[in-house]
Amino acid sequence: MANTTGKKFGGRKKGTPNKTTKEIRDSFQFIIDKNLNNLDKWLNKIGKDNPEKAITLILNISEYVLPKLNKIEFDEKIEDDIENMTDEEIDAELKKLREKGY
Repeated sequence: MANTTGKKFGGRKKGTPNKTTKEIRDSFQFIIDKNLNNLDKWLNKIGKDNPEKAITLILNISEYVLPKLNKIEFDEKIEDDIENMTDEEIDAELKKLREKGY
C-alpha cells in the first residue's frame, strides 16, 4: 500500500550522508593525509614553471578544506537607511542578523 500521508517513514535522517558518500570522503581524506608532505613539493615544482597553475590547484584543493561562504548582496539603499537610524535601531537590526546566524 502506498504512503499517502505525506510523511516520510524509514530511511536516513535528514543530513546523514549515504554509506558510499562517507566511504568516498574517508578515502579522499586518507589520500590527502598520506600525501600532505608531497603536496607541498608538487605545488612548488609546478609553481616554478607555471605559478598560475599552482595557484589554481591551491584554490581547487581549498574547496575541500575551507567552508564556502554565502554571498551577501550589498544594497546602497541600506547604507542610506543606516545613516538615518538611531543607535538603538542599529543594535536591534544587528541582533536580528545574529539570530539568523550572520
